[in-house]
Amino acid sequence: MGILSDFFVATPEEALRYANRIEEPDEGDEIEELLDPVQYKRFTDLEITTLWAILEGSDWDVDRHALEYIEIGEDNEAWLNRFPDELTTLLARLEPESQAAVLEAWAGTEELACDPAELQPVVDDLQRLASEAAASEKSVYLWGCL
Repeated sequence: MGILSDFFVATPEEALRYANRIEEPDEGDEIEELLDPVQYKRFTDLEITTLWAILEGSDWDVDRHALEYIEIGEDNEAWLNRFPDELTTLLARLEPESQAAVLEAWAGTEELACDPAELQPVVDDLQRLASEAAASEKSVYLWGCL
């Protein structure tokens, strides 16, 4: 099955509701419909922070490039991360003429090692979510599960 990776825009309260939706099925359908996440597989905070370093034009740094970890309970198979505002801004401002180079660099990382075209929809979605988050004064979140 692999790693599930859901990206969405939310307030902190909505993000926690989303992360805990499996434990409360009635609540789960409602919050999933409200947040309308984009769903992928294989993305963790490592892949996203690698993208952050690429967008910045810098080397990846474990201390500098870190998503905010949000405690969601004792289930070690699921996690919730908030994109820092700086990353959200970089994604929202990514120029179309820069996107090909970003995709090429990200696809060439050891963690992904794939065709850049496979990442195009992911970057498009992240850029859209980042713009939405900036406009609504909310944050982009990554919920993941093994």
